[in-house]
Amino acid sequence: MDKDNQLLTTGEFASRTGLQASKVSKLIRQGKIEAEKKSGKWLIHPNQLQAKAVQGSDKGGKSTAKKKTVKTSHKKTATSATKTVSAAKEIENSAGRSYTVSEFVEMTYLTELGVGQWLKQGRLTGQQNEKGDWLIDAANLQVPDISRLLREAKVP
Repeated sequence: MDKDNQLLTTGEFASRTGLQASKVSKLIRQGKIEAEKKSGKWLIHPNQLQAKAVQGSDKGGKSTAKKKTVKTSHKKTATSATKTVSAAKEIENSAGRSYTVSEFVEMTYLTELGVGQWLKQGRLTGQQNEKGDWLIDAANLQVPDISRLLREAKVP
């Protein structure tokens, strides 16, 4: 098989299209990109690079909270935009506050395992209480890599 007709993994497809690999997987699950699963991996034919879903898809995947607010205000009602702005203000007012791992998981798209790994890697800051439970600093919510993972209006 020549190189142009070789099937692509989700990672290879993502790098060619500028999408995130998770977005490619999502488009496959939604049936917007045709793929076949072999040995537990999705394989995509190169002709899918021209698929309508790929061409019209959001390629960045790294929008900041500010951009989300702008998008929301254009696409949704004023009430929804106000909720997003309120959530952003609550984040600013929560300086010095900390959240339990379960509270942080509810506010973001991270799992408890992911939060634990990010704490070990130094991507999140926090401290352990006397029981050994982690308390995540609210300041983490303002870090771009984390703010993009916030669920809309879920800040307590």
